[in-house]
Amino acid sequence: MQPLYQHDLAYIHATASSDLARGAAPEIVRLLKSASIPIRKVLDVGCGSGPLTSALADAGFDVTGIDPSTELLAIARASVPKARFINASVYETAIPACEAVLAVGESLTYHENSDGDRLVENFFRRVADVLPIGGILIFDVIELGSSSSESLTRKFWSSGEDWAVLVETTEDRESRTLVRNIDTFRRTGELYRRSREVHRVRMFDSRVLCDQLAAVGFATSMLQSYGERQLPPRRRAFFSTRAMPSRGDNPPKK
Repeated sequence: MQPLYQHDLAYIHATASSDLARGAAPEIVRLLKSASIPIRKVLDVGCGSGPLTSALADAGFDVTGIDPSTELLAIARASVPKARFINASVYETAIPACEAVLAVGESLTYHENSDGDRLVENFFRRVADVLPIGGILIFDVIELGSSSSESLTRKFWSSGEDWAVLVETTEDRESRTLVRNIDTFRRTGELYRRSREVHRVRMFDSRVLCDQLAAVGFATSMLQSYGERQLPPRRRAFFSTRAMPSRGDNPPKK
């Protein structure tokens, strides 16, 4: 599989596509600081170039960012020297001890094949095994729409001083996937270098996710915003608190 967010797209993403993480940061910091237990260590899954990681570190949290993109992590390491970073997929590496796990900005939706459901369900179990009672899991996904829901098939174009990007998204509801064909144009001297990436993104049934979370001991609420920061169409944010021991935990002593 070709690595995602290579050099040019990583630069454009860091420059122009971090609004959701930045907009969500104040509400997430508020929730962590008002949690029922002290939140000290936070794992930022799919941290990208580090906009949320930076806000968490500035708020005094001990933050570890994880992302499979080497290029995005290079930007994050330079911009957030106080944080630790792991260059890996969260599905293929151990989840470090922490009191909160975040996966903001569709981090859990990138899947090349139909294993996405199994990987995400297993991720919930692994997070439950790490978090203490009162620990927090916050994430967002793209919802599987009904026949009357707004289609996510579309094209859009954006540009900056030294870059441009064209994205064509095709939705296939039967296979529950979005395919994003992303063409980037990055200025090098007097010319522009063109690159292409193809991202395959999975859509999820929110009710199924809530059932999976409950099965491993999470109490969950869902919203379409992080505080004042509204999510795009057919996105849903999940706010989960570990409320009871997950399967495999030792039962409490009487």
